[in-house]
Amino acid sequence: MPDNKDDKLLLASLEDKLRQCENKYYPTNSDFLDMSQQSLADNNFRMRTANYCFWGGYAAAERKVMVFLPDYIDARAARNDYGAIDPEADPLVLLRAVPTAKDAALTHRDYLGALMGLGVKRAKIGDIIVDKAGADIIILRDIADYLLLNYLKVGRYTLHTEILPVREVRYTAPVTQEKQINVASLRLDTVAAGVFGCSRSKAVAAVAAGGLFVNGRQITKPDHMLADGDTLVWRGKGRVDIAEIGGTTQKGRVWLTINRYI
Repeated sequence: MPDNKDDKLLLASLEDKLRQCENKYYPTNSDFLDMSQQSLADNNFRMRTANYCFWGGYAAAERKVMVFLPDYIDARAARNDYGAIDPEADPLVLLRAVPTAKDAALTHRDYLGALMGLGVKRAKIGDIIVDKAGADIIILRDIADYLLLNYLKVGRYTLHTEILPVREVRYTAPVTQEKQINVASLRLDTVAAGVFGCSRSKAVAAVAAGGLFVNGRQITKPDHMLADGDTLVWRGKGRVDIAEIGGTTQKGRVWLTINRYI
């Protein structure tokens, strides 16, 4: 069990959701979890008989709810796309917010700040995808009516809002830049230092602080070995996909082809 009080409370609430699922035989879900919370939950439930998946409304979502599944739902299919199993019962919906003023240049912070100003907890809000037209905001279905009535302005700008099925989210894959680098080994701390351009000691400290994720799972051991196809996220620094592990240099260093998100 974790020592952190907030982590203990989170796991206790998830245990309640699991019991509800088992006792009432229908899917139950948490509020939105960030990457650290998802990793904590996954580590806690992964070795147990519980069926569950994480769902954020679209494949690349960062913030996700944890859904506990009765055994009549195919857990593998749910992990691929929970929203496709029963769209009408999806716990998530899309709030599309479009400023009525053509010159509004609102940011992620602006949209989120206005939501928080209405007293909405961050855990009720998933990813916020901002483009020139406005914002697509993934939210829990149970706050949709409230936001439709009350989320009317961001700063001085009036909003037009509508609730849509979450599958209509407007998401454009981020641009990546391919690079080749060489590293001393495939250890997490060594690769992180190489791809993000910092000292290995700084990478070790970031791992110890829980800031590095591999394939969405928080890794706290600097000697964790990376492999082809892994996705490495350093919270606050960025995301990198390891596209290919190549040969070695004359000095025994390993060539990597990486795709860095820019």
